[in-house]
Amino acid sequence: MKKLFSLLVFVLLFGILHCYTEWKFNNEKPKGIIKQVNEWTGKIGQTQITDDFNLIGKRLVSEDDYVGSYIADCDGETEKDVVFGGASIENRKLKVYGTLKAESGEATVRIQTNLDVIELTPNEDGSFEASLSLTSGGNYIMVDYEDFIGKIELYSEYEDAEGKECK
Repeated sequence: MKKLFSLLVFVLLFGILHCYTEWKFNNEKPKGIIKQVNEWTGKIGQTQITDDFNLIGKRLVSEDDYVGSYIADCDGETEKDVVFGGASIENRKLKVYGTLKAESGEATVRIQTNLDVIELTPNEDGSFEASLSLTSGGNYIMVDYEDFIGKIELYSEYEDAEGKECK
C-alpha cells in the first residue's frame, strides 16, 4: 500500500511540476527552473527533520539545515533525532564529527543517503568523524538513542573553503 501511495504522489508531483514548468517557466532560463525545483525539494525534505521543540538535544543550524551543531545530555532516552539534512537536487560535501560519551545504554549516529544507511563508530575516546559526499535526493544525519545516559556532541560543516554547496 505504501508503494502504491508513493507512486501516486510521485506521479501527481511530476504532473504538477510538468504543468507548472509549461505555464510559468516557459520563458525563464534553466537556472531559474533548477532553483525553483530545488526549493520545492528542500521543503519536502525539511518535513523529515525533527522539530526543535521535539529534539532531545539542542541544535544550532548555520547557513542551512545541513550544517550546524547539536549537543544532548541524556538521562535514559529512547528515541531518534533527525538532526541535519534534507532533500535536494544539489550535491554536497560534508564533514561530520563529534564525541559520544556513554554511561549506559546506546546512542548511534547514522547517516542516511537516499536508501543507504551508515553508522559512525566512535573511537575508544568517544570521538567520531566522517567525510560525506552527498548526492541528490534525501540525506539525513540522525542520532538513535536506546536507554541512553550520557552526552553527545555532533557537528556538521561543509568541506569546501567557502562553506557553499559543492557541485
